Amino acid sequence: MIFHEYLSTPKTTEQLVNIAKEHGLNWNEDQVKLYSLLDPNIYETGSGQWAIKVDDRRQTILGAIEKALEKRPMTKIDPNIIEQLPSDMIVPHNEVIEVAVSTGLYESPRENIIRVKRK
Repeated sequence: MIFHEYLSTPKTTEQLVNIAKEHGLNWNEDQVKLYSLLDPNIYETGSGQWAIKVDDRRQTILGAIEKALEKRPMTKIDPNIIEQLPSDMIVPHNEVIEVAVSTGLYESPRENIIRVKRK
């Protein structure tokens, strides 16, 4: 998980070793490679660098949440967020909640509500 935010652009193993050290992990290149190989969201590019897989479904859901919340502190999942999704995309409420909460920016006080997380 520590590499995900850094891998929006591909990085070499050496760069990932330095990132790990910045986070207090004394990992060598082999440990970084093993971690990256075991993480299903990280893949090795053809040029031997590491990158993160982009989850288009997750990004679509996050975009719908952000659009529904534009100038409000909270919104209903149905209809406000569901209306922002493409018509051919079926998303259960619990998936919307899971995606929203996983960002750390939102919370769900009730099963049909998403709100901006209070600090």
